Parts: sequence; structure tokens; C-alpha cells
Amino acid sequence: MTTSPPAPQHRPADPASAVPVSAVPVSAIPAPAVPSSAVPASAASGSAVSGSAVPAALSVEGLTLRAGKRMIFEGVTFDVPAGSLAVLAGASGTGKTALALALAGRLVPTAGQASVLGHALPRHAGTVRRRVGFTGNDTVVPLDETLTVRHHVADALKLAGPWWKPAASRDQVDRVITTANTLLGALEEAFGEDPAAVPLRHARLHRSELVRDASPVARFTLGVVLALVPGPDVLVVDDVDRLRTADERRAAWAALLTVERTRREDSVPLTVVATCQDARELEGLGGAGPRISALPLRPAVVHVLGSEPGPAAVPEPPAPIPVSEIR
Repeated sequence: MTTSPPAPQHRPADPASAVPVSAVPVSAIPAPAVPSSAVPASAASGSAVSGSAVPAALSVEGLTLRAGKRMIFEGVTFDVPAGSLAVLAGASGTGKTALALALAGRLVPTAGQASVLGHALPRHAGTVRRRVGFTGNDTVVPLDETLTVRHHVADALKLAGPWWKPAASRDQVDRVITTANTLLGALEEAFGEDPAAVPLRHARLHRSELVRDASPVARFTLGVVLALVPGPDVLVVDDVDRLRTADERRAAWAALLTVERTRREDSVPLTVVATCQDARELEGLGGAGPRISALPLRPAVVHVLGSEPGPAAVPEPPAPIPVSEIR
């Protein structure tokens, strides 16, 4: 699957409420299983990156949510091209989770316009919910830590399957677990000898272990893979910051940047929306090690909610690695 660099597009924004959107440059080289080309994100002011070559999977203009007299978020405007990673960043209380829920069709905003995959919200919220996977919020979609990994996966398969087949085969369960472990293995290989790889060497999911006994990175990956079981075209991941260490969060970002490899090559490009407090950990991912550039990274766009944090240096995209050096 080959994409063309999206052309920058500026959208009018309310100067009193809009904040600049910065883009995180990422680069990629083709992977054997998932053909891709380097598509760096371009910086834009007041809106995210959009272009005619890559249709917008999400389009938001002036989106506002009030709860009584309290303003949750106001005047949010951005576009997200299909196949991108959109990051909603902001301090606690700036409305990141509420905005993520609204984009997933699970919360009705009070003003503004939004469309997901061409479906206007909230009019077509039911359709959007069926095409958007959601994970990361224990209140909305909790992982039951008292279940084994096998039982949790089987339950997800049953819910996603037809009503007349209320069961999941062992092969189906094993395929989902294998998908998660393949993604974890790719992250370990990408980080190589980097200290971040230490928690990843044992980050695997086992059929018979309880979910609570899995490592934090493995539980994060399980949540992502379970959200993808119904085959959504958009994945919303709330609160990457719930992973406590910087290395775990860096691994989580790498997983979101490379999760496309878990889907069929003929699938619609997966668009990912993630929330966090500080997106600068994502900016530094390019320097995590030489082998990280060997993964099929996706273009990333950051929208900051609330007060804009202090300026942070944007790293230069890493130089492509020759295919012969990928191990």
C-alpha cells in the first residue's frame, strides 16, 4: 500500500480558542509484509494535515462540549487523513477523553461539526460506533483481570461474531493471541539492545495466564488487539499515560505506529487516535534506536488541547536504513 504525502491545508480557527497543531515527523521504509513509503507529517497551524490524495478519516470543526456551566472542550478544529496517527495531547482536565469518546460516537457534543469516515455525528453515531474500536479506558471498555487471556479473547470473538454462532474456536483464539505476540516481538526487535527492550523481552501473552499477571505492555497490546477484533477502520486509544514508565509508553507509541501490520494488506488503512498528556515522548521515538526506522511507521499529527506547553525541539526524521541492514 503506497500513500502520497498529504498536502498541507489550513482551516480557519477561532483565535481565542484554537491552538496550533504541530506535526511529528516520522519516516519509514518498505517492510516485506506491508509495502509502505516514507510519509513525513507536515506542520500546520490551526488544523491538522489534510490533502486530496489522502481522504480525511476524521473531520472536526468548532467542536464544543459543555456540561452544565463547565466547558469540557471548545472550538476544536482539525482533519485527520486516513491511515494517520492522531494524538490528542493536553494536561489533565482539558477534555481529551471526552473528545475521544465523541469521535468514537459515544458522547454527543453540544456544538460544532464532526464526521468520522464520512458519517456525520451525532446523526450517524450508531454507524460510527460499529466502525470505530475503542480501548484504554477502564470505565468504558475494561479488561477483566480475573479472566485468563484465552477467555478474554474468546469473549471478544463471541461479541464480534454473528448471533447464530455464540462461540469461538481454539484456532480463532490462538490467532488473536499470536497477532498480539507478533506485534510485541516486532517491538522488541525494533528496539534491539536499547534499554527500552528490557521489559519487552518477557512481554508476551500466554493463553492460560490471568490478564492481571501479564506485563503492562502486554496488557496494553491485548487491549489494542481486542479492539481490532471486529475489524474497525478507526482505533481510538485513550490514556497512553496509564503506562507508568517512559520505556513502556515509548513501546506503546511504537505499537500504535506499527499496528497496521496486524491487518490484511487489502484492508482500508487503519486510522489511530490516541490521547496523552505529553506528546514529546512520541517525538523522541525516532531516536529510540536504528532499527525503529525499519518498521512501517505512519504519519503522525498532534493536536494540543488547553494551554499549549512550552516549545519543544522537533527532531529531524531518522535517515532510512538500507533493507540489507534490517535484522
